[in-house]
Amino acid sequence: MLRKYFLIFVCITLVLTGCSFDYAKFFKKKDIPVSNLSADSVLLSNDEIYNKTVETINNAKTSIYVEQGIFTDERLAQLLIAKSKSGLDVRVLMDQFHTANKTTLTEFKNNQVSAQFYPARKGQYNRLKLMVVDSSQAIVYSNYWSPENWNADNMAVIVNGKTAWKLANVYNRDWEFTTTLKLNVPETTTLADDNITPATNANIKQQISEQISSSNKSIWALLTELTDQETLQALIDAASKGLDVKVIVDESAKSTPVVLENLRAAGVQVRFYQRKNGQPLGINIGIFDGKSFIFSSSGWTHYTFVINHEMSITVPSPTATEKLVQMFNTEWQVGTTS
Repeated sequence: MLRKYFLIFVCITLVLTGCSFDYAKFFKKKDIPVSNLSADSVLLSNDEIYNKTVETINNAKTSIYVEQGIFTDERLAQLLIAKSKSGLDVRVLMDQFHTANKTTLTEFKNNQVSAQFYPARKGQYNRLKLMVVDSSQAIVYSNYWSPENWNADNMAVIVNGKTAWKLANVYNRDWEFTTTLKLNVPETTTLADDNITPATNANIKQQISEQISSSNKSIWALLTELTDQETLQALIDAASKGLDVKVIVDESAKSTPVVLENLRAAGVQVRFYQRKNGQPLGINIGIFDGKSFIFSSSGWTHYTFVINHEMSITVPSPTATEKLVQMFNTEWQVGTTS
């Protein structure tokens, strides 16, 4: 209300004083900063992702922070052990409810690597898939570091700007929550602002909701699961306004036929992901107006937004998004409707 009266006062004052004023410029919505993330920073091949992971570990100078819900990849474990023995600060967080992690944890501790189970409450899985190196480069993954996950369709995003430092702070909070000890993460950074927004837990849903509500033309999603009721309704509302809403879900989503029927009845186009070699989908992304995307650690479900420990990044980069648009179009063409 105060803002309304202030605007009226400004307009009257300008009229009385004879000053000119650019009303359109004044009322124009603030432009959303665009990210400079390149298409090359989005990796869609398992070999490419794996090789980049090995390269990044080998090139680390001071620290390597890894958070993986499942970590059973022996080669990557040995690389981290070697880096720790060479004097780098190597830290590893894993989910405590996946029994396969116990062997990895024991191996790390036997080699004096700082590794811990993230102390989630019962029923809460830690699904973060993240590596931060030297607090200046990070890789966000769709897949866990396990042999079986390297066979699924996956993607990873490399960030080198200010977001890498932000993700180092995300890891620092998780490490402090686990051990009560803080890591040596710089309090400030000189890295360029790459305009990428990381989010954890409930903030993931907020990011998705904002992207859906602000989209003007299209909303495309490639998801392992889609069951959160408010997000479903937001997609239905978008379709009712004439937006091009397309969803590709993994075959496991067939167990929720009512959800899919409601989407289709509301004008949302739905197809099932065509599995390669029987492997399930490992990617969770939303693409908005073909200009920005959200990359989340899990599907869009109540458990993702409320129960589990999860993460996402929102990337307003038309260049990087175009690569995902092409990937989505390919998956849409081969997807099935039943």
